[in-house]
Amino acid sequence: MRILGYSGLNHDSSVALLEDGKLIFACESEKIRRAKHEISPFPDQAIRKLLSVTGLELSDIDALAVNYDAGFLANWGYMPHLWACWRQRNADLGIIANCAVISASHSKALIRYSMSGTIPPIRRVRHHLAHLASSFLYSPYNESAVAVIDASGELDCTTTYHCTGRRITRLSAMTLPTDSLGSVYMMATRHLGYRLIGDEYKVMGLASFGEADPVFRRFFEELIILEANGRYRVNPRLAGHMSSSGCQFPEAVAKRLGGYHKGGPEMFTDAHKSFARELQRRIEEAILHVIQHLRKTSGSRNLCLAGGVALNCVANGKLKAESGFDNIFVPPAPHDAGTSIGAAAYLHYYADGLARPDPLLHAYLGQSFSIESVEAEILRCALPVRRLADPAQEAARRLALGEVIGWFQGATEFGPRALGNRSILADPRAPEMKDQVNRRIKEREGYRPFAPSVLEEAAEEYFPGLGASPYMLFIVPASEKARAEIPAVVHIDGTARPQVVSAKINPLYHRLISCFAETTGVPAVLNTSFNVAGEPIVNTPADAIRCFFGSGLDALIMGPFLVEKPK
Repeated sequence: MRILGYSGLNHDSSVALLEDGKLIFACESEKIRRAKHEISPFPDQAIRKLLSVTGLELSDIDALAVNYDAGFLANWGYMPHLWACWRQRNADLGIIANCAVISASHSKALIRYSMSGTIPPIRRVRHHLAHLASSFLYSPYNESAVAVIDASGELDCTTTYHCTGRRITRLSAMTLPTDSLGSVYMMATRHLGYRLIGDEYKVMGLASFGEADPVFRRFFEELIILEANGRYRVNPRLAGHMSSSGCQFPEAVAKRLGGYHKGGPEMFTDAHKSFARELQRRIEEAILHVIQHLRKTSGSRNLCLAGGVALNCVANGKLKAESGFDNIFVPPAPHDAGTSIGAAAYLHYYADGLARPDPLLHAYLGQSFSIESVEAEILRCALPVRRLADPAQEAARRLALGEVIGWFQGATEFGPRALGNRSILADPRAPEMKDQVNRRIKEREGYRPFAPSVLEEAAEEYFPGLGASPYMLFIVPASEKARAEIPAVVHIDGTARPQVVSAKINPLYHRLISCFAETTGVPAVLNTSFNVAGEPIVNTPADAIRCFFGSGLDALIMGPFLVEKPK
């Protein structure tokens, strides 16, 4: 049984293949089409790449699983929510229209236009159920509480569940037209002059530089109102009609907040930083309010998170410390990209009653390239080829000398984080390395932090209480030892977003860090995604070579080959 899952007609479209319950391939469309946070009605190029990589034809696929189902419009249980949209007239009737358009887009006519051959049956999965499956079904838990928090899916914004085996019990829901934490964060991101989609993490990083501000504090408390039984509501008077306003605050509200920021990040004032701080604090309070109640109502000791808001690593760290759950699982792609694997897994396990997929142990699910194909690409670019006897040892040596290198190995990671296969690496010991990589390599805002990749054996010493963190999705306090020894990857507030590297999961990357530790005494490296500002993470050898020569990287190691720039 082969199920091809896809996320379409939304940002961060992606594809995934499940074969007899085994996850064979998963990749975001942006990494293939080279368009960051790609929005497309149907990710046909990504599907073609999936079929090419796996050697399949479309006729070999038994079903297409799509991450959206607007058939709920016919469900009388949603009439109160639809009536609420109707009362807001033209402003939020766009929500209903959007649902209808998305539903219509996933049609055989569109897919037949995009692809040739026999079209498999198209099976729709509710958006939040696709999110749920992307987390719970790939977690190590047999039962768990689940929270999905995003901008919206159909009408749902925040939903909570208790899952045991094949049983899903829905416990609560906050819905459109207003109650969207994800949309609030997007509105605040736009208020600071950033992009609507994809720049929220920049605001999260900026928040650490702000001071407490009673005016902004009061505003966000009025905007996001916490209620009994783990519920919240978003004040429509302050949020306005989010769907029709392009996720911007109403003009009067924007003026109250000091007006929209129109300068670049270098022109952020103390007020902008405090605005970001109070936004982040209120979002954390709302999430914690929901999750602590979920702990009581579910009775579970385990928590699975999904939805775009689960990429808020600061909030995740707070949940780890204060939620009351013993164990928390966040998949490598909790945002919309992850719903491709979620939709496929939901059909396989819940709808068709087949065996549960195995727990997800790593995120290396995309394209990989043979040594021969990597060498051929280097020669095609007329570059000298130097084959290394020990790529990990050479990479560690160069890092210890202060070089910044591109590291391209194995299969592309699924999700927004580079986890040691498509990474830019540097020495974390020098405080100035952060500014150097931001300015010379990544071409991005100087205030933004970098993450450490730390050996599993040393993680507790540097980040006490962290536990397993293979996907770099928790921000936690750094120990005094970490602050002293690896300052380039410790943020201004004394926290870090570590990736814990296991020898069993990624032996080559683990060896690189081990070699660095033998030379320097420090079992960690600075790790950031192999790309420059505005571009997706590199996927192919050609992408890597292009990024290498278009940036200030000192060296590129692809497979066993070293590429250097002419002196």
